Amino acid sequence: MKMSSSIRHLKLITGEEVICEVLDESPESIVVNNAMSLMQNTLKSGEKFFTFKTYMVYQDTPMNCIVIFTDKIMSLAIPAKEMLAQYNTALKEMARYLEENYGDSVEDDSRKDLSLDDYLDAMDDLSTESFDSDVDGMSMN
Repeated sequence: MKMSSSIRHLKLITGEEVICEVLDESPESIVVNNAMSLMQNTLKSGEKFFTFKTYMVYQDTPMNCIVIFTDKIMSLAIPAKEMLAQYNTALKEMARYLEENYGDSVEDDSRKDLSLDDYLDAMDDLSTESFDSDVDGMSMN
């Protein structure tokens, strides 16, 4: 199933709602980035409103990709225009916060011309270079 816009609103089997950019999909999983959870808040007056927070800790830049397994997704929808506008505002505010507090620009253009496969290969190379993992004694499922 190919989609014209890549931003999707997901409802997971845990009840969490996530809005994210879908980068790639297969029958078993989808690869996303800029994943934000929808959080319901209630004022003392009883009025309810929603806010966004990062879906996973430290996965808060466009360079971070997350795999969500399709058997964990109950529903998938195209976000409403209002939600999409608020999501884009939240992403811009997060980028500004990261730049102001950590000095890192999340607008990294160095990989802009890479295909998705090349990008994922580059991320895989980085992960194998950066970490020394002892997997002795682990069994493969």
